[in-house]
Amino acid sequence: MALSRIRLLYIGAVLVSGIAIGFLVRQNPEWQQMAVPPAAWPFAVSLVIDLIIGQMAAQGRTEPLTMTDRFIAVIGAGVIVTLMTAV
Repeated sequence: MALSRIRLLYIGAVLVSGIAIGFLVRQNPEWQQMAVPPAAWPFAVSLVIDLIIGQMAAQGRTEPLTMTDRFIAVIGAGVIVTLMTAV
């Protein structure tokens, strides 16, 4: 099954947020001691984007995201953040 443009944009946006979070945490190492670890922050980014896409899908303007899309994006971004902060 081919990925639609909106699904690719979602996955790309969440992965890019992982890179941005990784850079921010490298600049501010004390953020690693926060109550919610930086590797979990992509969940928040994913939630916001997912809500927007969900509304668009409810209006029939695009197809909804699958759990596989969400899994790839969030786990991938979490791994990116972890690798960037571990080095």
